[in-house]
Amino acid sequence: MNFFARENAMLFIFIIAMVASAILTIINKLLVNQERLKEIQKYVSDYNKKLMQATKEKNQEAIKALEDEKQKVMQMQSEMMKMQLPVFAALIPFFVVFAVLGNIADSNQWGQFINLPWGNVIPFLGLGDGKLGWLGWYILASFPMTSVFRRSLGVH
Repeated sequence: MNFFARENAMLFIFIIAMVASAILTIINKLLVNQERLKEIQKYVSDYNKKLMQATKEKNQEAIKALEDEKQKVMQMQSEMMKMQLPVFAALIPFFVVFAVLGNIADSNQWGQFINLPWGNVIPFLGLGDGKLGWLGWYILASFPMTSVFRRSLGVH
């Protein structure tokens, strides 16, 4: 029995998506100060809401006051990006995983193996005539798994 047979492709890719999501979420949890990240996100969100409201109301005084605060917001956004650099660096090994998965898919002729009930409506997921290939299935499988792991580990 060939584990990489077409019949096992969905399960195999789902497991890979689950493991990859878990690893990236754990890396994020360990390397990023979640409380500081949450604090920055809230501050920037509040700032943006105030700016949109002031702009909508054409309140020049409020806009001027917010302009003075803009530098602090930009510094906080820069800090947030620096906090997440190690997580982005951790993505590099996953490019190797994708290359290996692509080779496995090609050598085992997985092709497009999932028939979508709603037809050919999701762009960029390896679709052709309402069928989904390995990359599309990986993406669809990884979204809910990432969400589950992020919620369970309290990652923002």
